Amino acid sequence: MTTVLRPATLPVRNAAPVISFDRARELAAEFGTPTLAVSRSKLQSVYREMKSSLPDVDLFYAAKANSDVSILRTLFLEGSFVDVCSYREMQSALLAGFSPEQMIHTHPCKTADNTKSCYQEGLRWFTFDCEAEIDKIRRNAPDTKALLRLRADSQSSLINLSAKFGCAVSEAPALARAAIRRGLDVRALSFHVGSQCTNPEDFRSMLIRTREVWDECVAAGCQLEMLDVGGGFPAPYRTSVLPLGDYCRHLARALDATFGDLDIRIIAEPGRGLCAESVTLVTRVLGKSVRNGLPWYFIDDGVYGSFSGKLFDHADFGIVAEAADMRPRSACVLAGPTCDSHDVVAVDQELPDLEIGELLLVPTMGAYSSASASGFNGLDIARLVEVD
Repeated sequence: MTTVLRPATLPVRNAAPVISFDRARELAAEFGTPTLAVSRSKLQSVYREMKSSLPDVDLFYAAKANSDVSILRTLFLEGSFVDVCSYREMQSALLAGFSPEQMIHTHPCKTADNTKSCYQEGLRWFTFDCEAEIDKIRRNAPDTKALLRLRADSQSSLINLSAKFGCAVSEAPALARAAIRRGLDVRALSFHVGSQCTNPEDFRSMLIRTREVWDECVAAGCQLEMLDVGGGFPAPYRTSVLPLGDYCRHLARALDATFGDLDIRIIAEPGRGLCAESVTLVTRVLGKSVRNGLPWYFIDDGVYGSFSGKLFDHADFGIVAEAADMRPRSACVLAGPTCDSHDVVAVDQELPDLEIGELLLVPTMGAYSSASASGFNGLDIARLVEVD
């Protein structure tokens, strides 16, 4: 992964738990472990900082990152919009207070039932990136507005979403013309630079290319009114990232340079960038052993649970032990609670000598963790508990 070069004096954003160990003990006593502590105040502060740094951009929270109703409700009360990819995500957003008019549907390849159900519920913005999707939208969601998604190249993103979605930039004008001929009302262009994009310069590069496509599509007859710059806003894990305000202001300047002359609506789809830092995992040491001379610690959450982001999202979570700086630390292995030998959480972090029953904290657990957790091996997934 390409890293962002930063002057030594430039501040960075580091992962930090949203609760103390004292609070973690209270939660563990009341709810057991594993527990995911959700800080609404942290979520609010992140949203407000992002919004203040991108004042001309409407933020559509990507519900797939974490569709927990408490998170959706907090963002709704902050004035956010929401991006959904399924009828179930739409139902969660409705339960949290969002109206269909505050939603867009960004899945480029939907089932007919998905499209129809969301349309019947009132959603009116749908995404496409190929000819096959045109007729599907026309049949199941007539009289709606469409976003044409472009393929984006990114040098610094952890996950290249354009490997699966987005039409080639060179093919976009022809696809737009085909959609118009078949009765689809193409009103927006969108792209996604990829998940965990650490360098905001990738947005600028894609915006320059998108403006060229925009002008060609307008010339072809598209009545474009909206630009969707997608997500990709990074969160700090074991590696620090740029401060959120600096990152967003860089994007704001790039938007002004490329689309500032147009009177259009500009939106973004932050998911991880909004919710990741607002959740901390409280997990407990279940057992310990020494294997091949190396300490192994078994905890009550793993890659089939909250650490699913390690597999599906390539996230590298930092493990926090109490008073770690005051205790000798050594290399060890941290393993999850299932009987699958693949369930290993960390192999390259140094931790103190942990005791059975000891609590550990794992920050930046709000995105793509509980969302992709399963009950494999008959184990419960972590409970989400609001802590403020």
